Amino acid sequence: MTGPRTVGALAALAGATALLGLGGLVVLNTGATVGLGSFVLGLSQGHDESAYRRLLSSPSAADLDWAEAKSREALAVAPYENNPRLRLAYIETLRHGHLTPGGVRLFVQSYDLLPFDANVAAWRIGFGLEHWENLTPDARRAVYDEARTFYRLGAREVHVERVLRSVRNPSGRLAAALWLHSFNRDAR
Repeated sequence: MTGPRTVGALAALAGATALLGLGGLVVLNTGATVGLGSFVLGLSQGHDESAYRRLLSSPSAADLDWAEAKSREALAVAPYENNPRLRLAYIETLRHGHLTPGGVRLFVQSYDLLPFDANVAAWRIGFGLEHWENLTPDARRAVYDEARTFYRLGAREVHVERVLRSVRNPSGRLAAALWLHSFNRDAR
């Protein structure tokens, strides 16, 4: 039997569900976060996409600040996402002309969290090779391991050979050429 209390409880539950659903739509469409006391509902994708778009052309200092803030918001919502973390490392290179120790730390964290990440592997391998001289030996090993693994898998979403052939940094290009030779030799 359903009494007035049960109906009232179901109505309250339906209202809360609708509110959370509406909040989810706002978050999905804008990248905003919805706070309910100490509970925060959010998706990092909205923050991340807006930061990405802001960096597509020649970004100004204000664009870099804005993209950094959005990337940090995305990490606050989803601390295990690699895209915003790597974007922060990239912003460091745009600000300083090279990969700073803080950028290296963010880059290394991305490998600590997920050493083989098909979603970012092509970009991450290329970025690592373009900043080869700034990486620690452990970071270089992580880039090599990821490149070798995806090359051996022949992963369609990660075109390792194309990435290795596109490196412009002389020290990274040398490493990439040696890797490609080694990968091809191992494949035979």
